Amino acid sequence: MDTDAAARCAFCGKRLPIVNGELRPWRASSGQFFCNEFCADDAEEVRFRRHGRADRKAHERDFFF
Repeated sequence: MDTDAAARCAFCGKRLPIVNGELRPWRASSGQFFCNEFCADDAEEVRFRRHGRADRKAHERDFFF
């Protein structure tokens, strides 16, 4: 198993950011970690295009505003 892969962006593969000695990744609602919000958005767009729709959260399914 590649332990270094755990510290890399799920979209682009870059190392996750470290700020003041602490790992500071961008965490998406899917639970995946990204190096920034742009990679998280791009990964969501790819998932949307593959599946044809975005996952809707329970509160979005049950209520209409």
